Amino acid sequence: MEVLAWAIVIGFLWWFVGHIARGFRGGGTSGGPSSSRGYPVEVVGESHYQAALEAICGGRSRDGAQKEVTACLILENTNPYDENAVRVDVDGRTVGYLPRPAARTYRRRLKKSGRSDATVECAAIIRGGWDRGRSDKGYFGIWLNVQV
Repeated sequence: MEVLAWAIVIGFLWWFVGHIARGFRGGGTSGGPSSSRGYPVEVVGESHYQAALEAICGGRSRDGAQKEVTACLILENTNPYDENAVRVDVDGRTVGYLPRPAARTYRRRLKKSGRSDATVECAAIIRGGWDRGRSDKGYFGIWLNVQV
């Protein structure tokens, strides 16, 4: 019985270390150091736009995506949930929104610059979206290289 218990512990540790190692290869989208390198603004609401992000990245893969794209920031004055919403589109597809505090700051800066109705383009990166089988699938996330 003692041998079986040790075998289970060793098996679990092997599995756990394997998942940790894969996470360091870019599988995660949970923020942290990898999300801030040159792309400080994380888009929110992207969980509702996973199909669009997957299509932009050309589908899922074992290691996931790390695709640089151009994002368009579009003022969405008629948004029923937030009159200050700033929508984020890539390749003509909606992929999420600026976080509320960032959207308010962004709008103030646009207005101050005299471009209060402008659509602005910025560099962005899509990460995540891995599929390693079974239940090991990751969400896509997107980060923007924009000052807000």
